[in-house]
Amino acid sequence: MPARMRFPAQALEELRKTDPETQISLKLIRKLVHSGVIPSIPVGNGRRRLLNYDALLAYLVHPTEDKPEQVHGIRRINEQAGA
Repeated sequence: MPARMRFPAQALEELRKTDPETQISLKLIRKLVHSGVIPSIPVGNGRRRLLNYDALLAYLVHPTEDKPEQVHGIRRINEQAGA
């Protein structure tokens, strides 16, 4: 099945069809696209982006999956690994 590609405003419109009371905003969708959380491709002169609508839905269901683990503090580096 091919990916359902939408502009952010179209994605919000489809989301509102299935959930009219959604609290998801266009600003949030654009932020997710800009940060690379939701896969997208540039179109036209590169200023507009099409996002993968199915990836947006998957992220909204499980927002913490596929998120890189953050390391806190200082980590020891193996000095012999580069030698």
